Amino acid sequence: MIVPMKKITLLAMAADEDTVLCGLRSLGVMQLEKFGAVSGTSSALNEQLLSTRRVIGFLEKMQKSPSGKVTAANGEAVCKNAEENIEKLNRVEEELDSLRQRLKAISMWGDFDKSLLDDLAAKGIELLLCSGNRTAYEKAQQNPEVTLCQLISVENSKYYFAVIGGSKEELPVIKLQQDDDPRKLSSRIEELEVEKSKLSSALEAAAQQLSAVKDFEAAQLGSLEFERVRDSLGDHEKIISLQGFVPCPAVDKLRAEADKQGWGLLIRDPEASDDVPVLIEYNRFTRWIKPLFDFLGINPGYNELDVSGGVLIFFTIFYAMIVGDAGYGCLFLAGSGLGMWLLRKKPAAKMPLRLLFLLSVFTIIWGALCGSWFGVSLGGLKCLTNASVKDANVQAFCFLLAVAQLTMGRIWSSIRSRNIRKTLADFGWILILWGNFFLTLRIIVWQGEFPVFMYWLFGIGLALVVLFGINWKDIADIFQFPFAIINSFTDILSYIRLFAVGMSGACIAQSFNGMAMDVAKASPWFIIVSVVILLAGHILNLVMALMGVLVHAVRLNTLEFSNHTGLTWCGKEFRPFKDRNNSK
Repeated sequence: MIVPMKKITLLAMAADEDTVLCGLRSLGVMQLEKFGAVSGTSSALNEQLLSTRRVIGFLEKMQKSPSGKVTAANGEAVCKNAEENIEKLNRVEEELDSLRQRLKAISMWGDFDKSLLDDLAAKGIELLLCSGNRTAYEKAQQNPEVTLCQLISVENSKYYFAVIGGSKEELPVIKLQQDDDPRKLSSRIEELEVEKSKLSSALEAAAQQLSAVKDFEAAQLGSLEFERVRDSLGDHEKIISLQGFVPCPAVDKLRAEADKQGWGLLIRDPEASDDVPVLIEYNRFTRWIKPLFDFLGINPGYNELDVSGGVLIFFTIFYAMIVGDAGYGCLFLAGSGLGMWLLRKKPAAKMPLRLLFLLSVFTIIWGALCGSWFGVSLGGLKCLTNASVKDANVQAFCFLLAVAQLTMGRIWSSIRSRNIRKTLADFGWILILWGNFFLTLRIIVWQGEFPVFMYWLFGIGLALVVLFGINWKDIADIFQFPFAIINSFTDILSYIRLFAVGMSGACIAQSFNGMAMDVAKASPWFIIVSVVILLAGHILNLVMALMGVLVHAVRLNTLEFSNHTGLTWCGKEFRPFKDRNNSK
């Protein structure tokens, strides 16, 4: 159920600003509208928060084992020290890259002492380093003014040689930079490598205290939110004001605190133009689907319906049909059970694992009914295993699911509207949907003559929609009506994807099973190869099945079903201003 909200305007004395904000944060029942200009304090806190998050991102990459819990007071010190070490590490790595590139650039000259070359030059003996093609090298050898011409190396048809004597103008001379000394460069690289190792060790140690840094991040986030709320205060000389939304069940709690503190409250129903946050109150049944909504980041709009119960039922069936194999369901069931045990102390993992458990159970049931166990046919219902009828029966079941879910969406839409014209129009669309259902069965599943009642469904349904579902003053509505009729048919047809994806998964499993058997029969020595083929094939099939769930099962609920229910999923989650940490 979507909890109804009240729009609150709060008035208080300007001198009590901090008391008001702290009191509201302690209550934790009001989501405040933040529309004020961002102050310098908020900007500075935001910069600090971004810096902390960069540190957290770096430490997460450095973390090699679960972080140890340290006191929250150490979080700031750990973060500050880590930030300094990260900056030092970046400088060290930049210098290392530069030195290695320079050392590589002079590596063709081998190991030499730059200071010795400088000493010889000071004594009038200049050793020239040259590079060129073979012709240039041979020309230098034949130059009568050259006292010594020594080949150092050849790389990519380029000759590197040292010359004593001769004219610089006649030789392809390479001039070394002042710091081009291999020994000094190598020595400095070794120093930097030691420093890098120390910094990396310090950061790895800091990564073990990542939980403390995250606590510090939470404190910073709380402080930033506090200041952003302060920025949003309306200043009316001696009076301050702020606005927000409070769930109806919590209004009395806010009113009691206002009476105690001497605040003024204006309590109203939200207006149509208000961007009202959404708080969904899940029951013991519907809360199972919440992890999916959280993963997708979607919420119905405030004035829309809570369809969590319907989505849970149909998503579970869609998941089971797309995965479609009892053996895979057993694997997921074992995985969810193991996860529940390993993560039993992490409340956040509880509901996602429960949802996976539920989906796994229904996958086992569907797979067993279809007689599919890791792609091997075993048992099952005759109507779902007999090759002559199983495809048609599964297709018909897909279309039955389609018309059932879309009909439910139309019924919910009419209940929400509480308008007789809208109810009659939705009833007309329901008749059209059922007409499309029988039309689809006759076209795709069991070809034959169209039943007479199908024409009655279309006729009465179209009449109701034309009379009560079209705004004849709106040209766009009139123009879109034929396309809406076509879309109602394609929406029913769209559910065939459940059959297609499930069948493709079964074919892939059977193909890999056959390949593995053929390899094993070829020679006993290939048994290991056949096992690898089985594992690789079924792992690939599992991944593709999960991708199919994300693409198809989610789509049917958030597109086809939502269109007929009138859902836009435009709601933003209710996030009250509350004390998430002990820091102001």
